[in-house]
Amino acid sequence: MREKTYLDNSSTTWPKPPGVAEAVSEYIRDVGCNLSRSGYGTTCVLNRKARSCREQLAELFNCPDLRQVVTTPSVTFALNTVIKGLLGPGDHALVSGMEHNAVTRPLFQLERQDVSFGFIPCDSTGRLDPGDIKALVRPNTRMVVTTHASNVCGTVLPIREVGRVCREEGLLYVVDSAQSAGVLPIDVQADCIDVLCFAGHKGLFGPPGIGGLILDEGLAARIEPLVVGGTGVESEQDAVPDALPMHFESGTPNLMGFYGLSTSLKWLKRQGTEKVHAREQGLYRRLLGGLQQIDGLRILGTQDAESSLCVLAIDVPGLDIGAVAYRLDSKYRIVTRCGLHCAPWANRSLGTFPIGTIRLSPGYFTKPREIDYALEALEESVAYARRRKLTR
Repeated sequence: MREKTYLDNSSTTWPKPPGVAEAVSEYIRDVGCNLSRSGYGTTCVLNRKARSCREQLAELFNCPDLRQVVTTPSVTFALNTVIKGLLGPGDHALVSGMEHNAVTRPLFQLERQDVSFGFIPCDSTGRLDPGDIKALVRPNTRMVVTTHASNVCGTVLPIREVGRVCREEGLLYVVDSAQSAGVLPIDVQADCIDVLCFAGHKGLFGPPGIGGLILDEGLAARIEPLVVGGTGVESEQDAVPDALPMHFESGTPNLMGFYGLSTSLKWLKRQGTEKVHAREQGLYRRLLGGLQQIDGLRILGTQDAESSLCVLAIDVPGLDIGAVAYRLDSKYRIVTRCGLHCAPWANRSLGTFPIGTIRLSPGYFTKPREIDYALEALEESVAYARRRKLTR
């Protein structure tokens, strides 16, 4: 059987860099204890690994203090922590028109508590104009949340320019870097980011189940943690410790995740985000050029490698895109993703709601020949759907 061609790196990167699986196994095989719960030898080893992981994340994002690096089970958990923790009755927030449900669903949930929000418009390619923000700010606007890059079509949003507008307007700026962290440079200080939320299992090449957020202690003090419990320190207190990162890290964290993510971050530093991005840009151009040669496709996004991550979303007007994606998988073992990609509002901006798109997202380890193979298979699959009249 042919090996699968994996073009779903926007969901989670695969394969992982050399050493990541071995590092996860090392924790299970050789360590096995909990974090900050005792002082014996292997616990000290684990504590050093967790600290090393935070240090690497702080360096990557130019965070001034590694204690400001908080780990969570996912970027979704991080976004919920911040959005629900910093917005209260009567507050208003602004979000981009390209947001994931990890941003919009908490806000819709908060509407029951008299929190309101509005959308900063994005055009049909997913671009956002920071100049549009000021006209949308209300007296009760407290926060702006934007993705750094769309998980649907890859369009990169101008976070530094948005951050500067937020500073001018006295607004908190929260960035969802799920797609961009590890691929694009992010500097929480220069980009005027108050809270950065990140995923470990995408562009950071770590295992699933670990993400996090970066924020300072002053802002953290304003947020009630979503979960409280044991932290391994200050156990005599009835309240969770105020100090970071423990304030948000009750319970047993993803210890295997620390091992895997620490290893992937070391690999990423050796490669450099510039090299990773440059390689993926080359794959993007190869894939885009081939898609443009297939009749009847609608290609979403900017169609420009300089303003997009290595993500291409397509529609086949009139045809059942689910049938096309199924054939890619069942006949050719090509893994893509079909639908709204947990981002219905982004699809509204792109004009693909409620059908969605077929998303092809190569990654650093994708080979050029796999791109060529996918293009041939896609062309045949579209032709097959037309012959069989597999319409919507």
